[in-house]
Amino acid sequence: MNHFAGFTTPVVGGHHAMLRFAEDGQPEPVLAPGGKPMIFPTELEAWKAVTQNLLRYINGHMRRDGETITSARDAAERIFRKGRMIPVEHR
Repeated sequence: MNHFAGFTTPVVGGHHAMLRFAEDGQPEPVLAPGGKPMIFPTELEAWKAVTQNLLRYINGHMRRDGETITSARDAAERIFRKGRMIPVEHR
């Protein structure tokens, strides 16, 4: 199945926040900056991490025809401005 999922898993010392993305086949835990799975002390904190990371992924990495949202926007600017590049302000 090609879908996104998020859930928590109890582990020794707390909970893992688990995420599954459409392009990956298996769920993976949210990782700490060092690359190790983060252990959240409560299930609620793990759910918060699931929500934040899933939204961050969807709002920042969704692609259309293999392009990032930014490159698609740039291509549209070139088309609608007849080849003149107009700077797009990112906030």
